[in-house]
Amino acid sequence: MKLKHVVTACLLGLVSFSGCMNDKKKDVSKERLQSMAGGELKEVVSIGGVVNIDGNPAAGVNLFLYRGGNTASPIKECRTDEDGKYCWSTYLTCDGVEPGKYLLGFTHVPNPKKNGTGVDLFKGKYQDPSKNTIELKVEEGTPDEDVNYDLVTK
Repeated sequence: MKLKHVVTACLLGLVSFSGCMNDKKKDVSKERLQSMAGGELKEVVSIGGVVNIDGNPAAGVNLFLYRGGNTASPIKECRTDEDGKYCWSTYLTCDGVEPGKYLLGFTHVPNPKKNGTGVDLFKGKYQDPSKNTIELKVEEGTPDEDVNYDLVTK
């Protein structure tokens, strides 16, 4: 009988402890975000939309965001969901990106391997932002959830 009480007490303790851990992870206060970002939070503008391929919303499209003329490496990445929808995130999911001008790159890897690699069905056509010149202009205080991209496989 005593063993049953000890096991119950241990389980209750674990549940209480894990509950405390979850509360900290759920803390999205400005102070916690500033601490995680290492200082002041930059203004971000909510940006999202749908990526269509050959006229249909497409799942598994990776979007890469490049600042201005710097096409060496992306500053952000996101991926379309099963409905072809995407959104950019900086501090929180889908909170947006800083105002500015960006170039975009795209790959279409609907079935990535465990390490995230796979076959790009675009065959590199949209991967290099200096060649495809698809732009995104984010204006201060102007959220836009209808920034759609129409890409083709041919």
